[in-house]
Parts: sequence; C-alpha cells; structure tokens
Amino acid sequence: MEHFQFSTMFANRRKELKATQEQIAEYVGVSRAAVSKWEKGQSYPDITLLPKLATYFNISIDTLLGYKPQLTKEQISRIYSQLAQQFSEKTFDQVEKSIEELLNEYYSCFPFVLKMAQLYLNYFPKSTDQQSTLERILQLCSRVKTLSGDFSLVNEATMLEALVYLQLGKPEEVLALLGKDVQIQLGADHLISTAHTMLGNSEKAKEIIQISYYQNLMQLISNATEVLMLELENIDYLDETIYKIQELIRLFDLENLNFNAVLIFYYRAATVYTMKGQFDQAIEMLQNYVKLCKKIQFSIKLKGNSYFYLLSQWIENTSQLSSEAPRDEQSIKRDLVHSIVQNPAFDALKEQSSYKEMIRNLADHLKVEVNL
Repeated sequence: MEHFQFSTMFANRRKELKATQEQIAEYVGVSRAAVSKWEKGQSYPDITLLPKLATYFNISIDTLLGYKPQLTKEQISRIYSQLAQQFSEKTFDQVEKSIEELLNEYYSCFPFVLKMAQLYLNYFPKSTDQQSTLERILQLCSRVKTLSGDFSLVNEATMLEALVYLQLGKPEEVLALLGKDVQIQLGADHLISTAHTMLGNSEKAKEIIQISYYQNLMQLISNATEVLMLELENIDYLDETIYKIQELIRLFDLENLNFNAVLIFYYRAATVYTMKGQFDQAIEMLQNYVKLCKKIQFSIKLKGNSYFYLLSQWIENTSQLSSEAPRDEQSIKRDLVHSIVQNPAFDALKEQSSYKEMIRNLADHLKVEVNL
C-alpha cells in the first residue's frame, strides 16, 4: 500500500462532507477508533468495506485509495531518464528489477509499458541473457497491441516487435508483421489537414502538414542511407546518392535538426567507401562524423528549428515521444567512439595517421577510453 494515499484521501473527503468519524463508523459497522486509525495511516479498512466507503464518499475505489494507475507523459519521461542513467551505474539485473517493479504497478498504463519496452531494446546488449530480454520486449509489445486500443501505440509496438525479430534473427517474422512489399502511401496526413482546414482549424492543419513534411524528409534520408549498402557494386549510383544526401543535409541544416540521422549517413558512407577501397573518401566521411560528434550538446534534446518551427511543440504534446535521448549520456559517448574503432570495415584505415589522430581527438573530446 506504500503508493496509496488512502489516509489523506479519506480524511480530506470526510472533512469536505462535514462527516464525523462516528458517523462513518456507524455507516460501515466498525468502531470510531478503527476509523481514527485509518485517518492516521496506522491501519487500513478490510477490503470488503472499500465499496461501501467509496459509495458513502461518492468517489471510485481507486480515488479513495489515492491510487493512480496512469502516469503523465512528464512522469514517464522522468522515470525513463532515471532508469537510463542507472544503466551506466548498475548492473543490468539491478536495473531490470526496478523496471519490473514499476511495470507491476503501472501495467495498465500502456504508454509507460511501451516506453519500458523501448528502454529494454536500447540496453539489451548489456543483458546477461539477451534472448530473454528480447522476448520480454515482445511480451510488453503484445500487451500494448492487445489491450491499449490506441492506434498510434499499436503501430509503435508493431515496429518495436519488428526490430526485436531482426535482433533474434527472424526476418520471416518481420515480413509477417509488416508485409513483404512496399506499401502505397495514401496521403492520410493531407486529408486530415484538409479536414481541419474545412473546420476552421488552420493552425492544426498547418502543424499536421509541417510534421508530415519533417517526417517524410527524415524517412528520405534514412532510405537513401540504406541504399548505400544495397547498391555497393554501382559506384556511380553510390556517388550520386551520397552527393544528394549531402545537399539535403546542407539545405535543411540537418546536422542541427537531427544529428543522429546525419551521423548514421556519414558512418554508412565511410563504411561503403572503405569496402570499395576509396580510403580518402572514407576518411573524409569519418572526419565529417567526428566534427559533428564534437558539436553535440549534452544533454541531448530533440527539437525543431526556425524552419520546422512547430516540431518542438509537437514533440512535447505527443505522448509516445520524448525530447530526451534514448540512452544515458556516457553510453552514447562511448558508442560514438567504439562504433568506429570496433567496425572491422575500418581495419584498412587503422594504419593511417589521419585515422588515429581523428579517433584520439574524438575520444579525448568525449572523455572515452580507447585502444588503437
């Protein structure tokens, strides 16, 4: 009962109704002393008395107990950040225990359940039993999809499931979830925006189109980056794709707007160039990667800019999103360095002085230990 505020709720409601302890005792059939102990938090009423007390006070049993099974977006974000920080200070098993205790308490708060699934996915490499952790994520996603009734939560849970199946080496499950072919885009955002315009809600219409514009742009960058590995043997296509992505980065100031997408592009382009034996171009891309890493302002927050000026508010208002980084700061810094050093594709660059200097410079800047 430690998370209940029964005694406070009971006393406040009794005083609001101007009822005496004796009157309540008589109504439910207990002694005045028993009611006094309830108000002082020294004991609790028998569970069979809760419906009668709730009826007397004209409130629900949950309200009487002071029990809130739902968390606000701010509370979920705060809990997520605290747990993410714990992963840099404690063992996976210790943090997992805290997560599961919270899930037991808020198992019907589906945005929270989904957020804990995301947290597990971001940190499962630290688990001593990765398979079990990934299966737990699938359980949480299944609960959200089965019980939440929220279209956006269900979609996000489905995407998380697909990511987990890829980690488990089950591509056939991904295709069963998402389909085997590209889906036709039906332009729902445009229709929704038009409907809001017709209702006189032009500001909402403007927000929908701008956010759709932003998301389509980021999807374009993501898809173009994915193309690089798929077109490895088509060097002219690779060069043109890399040029086009760099132009988009420049035009939309994406290094400041969404640095993570840009880092992934620089990293992937460097990998492809190294595999093709174009080491000068690979070093150039890694230099871009390092320069951008050094520009990152911690703590990280996702936000808009002067062009996508409605993005920040949309992020704040969207329950499934958070402006906070998905992992703790030290884990992010370590991965920014180690993802380069531990990539076997870059082994061919390791004897170059420019490569070593670049890595040492980044490691020193981020205060990360590295062996070259």
